[in-house]
Amino acid sequence: MGSNSERGAAARPNPLRVAADVDTGIDDALALVYLAAVCPDLRVTTSAGNCSAVAAARNSRAVLDLCHSFGTPITPGAPRPLLHDLTTTPETHGPDGLGYYRTTVATPPAGCAAEAVAAWESPEGLLVSGPATNLAWAVQQAGGVPAPPGFPARTVIMGGAFDYPGNTTATAEWNVWVDPHSLDLTLRQWPAGVALPLICPLNVTEQVILDPRRLGEWTEVLRARGLAELGTLLEEALRFYFEFHEHVGVGYCAQIHDLAAAMVLLDAVEYEAKPGYVQVAVDGERRGTTTVDWHATPNAHIVTALNPDGVFQQFQQALDCLGGNAPSPRR
Repeated sequence: MGSNSERGAAARPNPLRVAADVDTGIDDALALVYLAAVCPDLRVTTSAGNCSAVAAARNSRAVLDLCHSFGTPITPGAPRPLLHDLTTTPETHGPDGLGYYRTTVATPPAGCAAEAVAAWESPEGLLVSGPATNLAWAVQQAGGVPAPPGFPARTVIMGGAFDYPGNTTATAEWNVWVDPHSLDLTLRQWPAGVALPLICPLNVTEQVILDPRRLGEWTEVLRARGLAELGTLLEEALRFYFEFHEHVGVGYCAQIHDLAAAMVLLDAVEYEAKPGYVQVAVDGERRGTTTVDWHATPNAHIVTALNPDGVFQQFQQALDCLGGNAPSPRR
């Protein structure tokens, strides 16, 4: 590991106040289950990506209610990308965003980026596991002011691919492709004096592969803890995800991007990161493509390696902290 690299693994206690900005989404759902289990003060906002922002809010409510996290606030954010038209992924995440699972939770009213950012309430940690639309609004409002009041102290963005194949085009990752202008703005105008964002790209998240055997172990634990319906949600959502990955040649398994990023946020898994200057292509054939200059003044830190087995071990432990018969989360 070079002198400019960083290493993370339980280097700090879990942030007490965490905001998750999601586009739920099957792998976002797993990230929410994990955060509901380990974060004593969680708030959720949504962007438009895997599905609409209001559908993502509905899906997030369904997941969190089944975790018995009834009091977790959920706020729909920006309804569309900054400049491009919205594209969603029913072929990847199902018609409603949770694969084969159908929820009866009501769809909330539409919101906006300003409402989402206000709902973060000065988080110690921010996970952005969908397009960066709401984060770009927060950066714009900061206006270059050093350490603006209420800005997240630590931000992890799931997105991008660096000298690595994309999952949307040959070179572009989905979250960035959906709204490349927002990530570009975020990185170019990041407030001075705030810790640079940590980007968790496909290079590492595609190594976090869930198989049916491990999913079966999780659902057994959930049913034993009185959370059978949450187990059903995971089974029906991930069956769709397994089938999608099999269709695109990965195998009957699933790459779990957002859960990995959530654990990086909390330093709950071993990882390595390196500073670099990231650029985002916003239009044309290379739309959403991210490139990095490791020698220029950095505007982000990029996760270059993490421990996939550690992700699943931490998730298995987190299931023991969920509702039903579970103890209260540690504070």
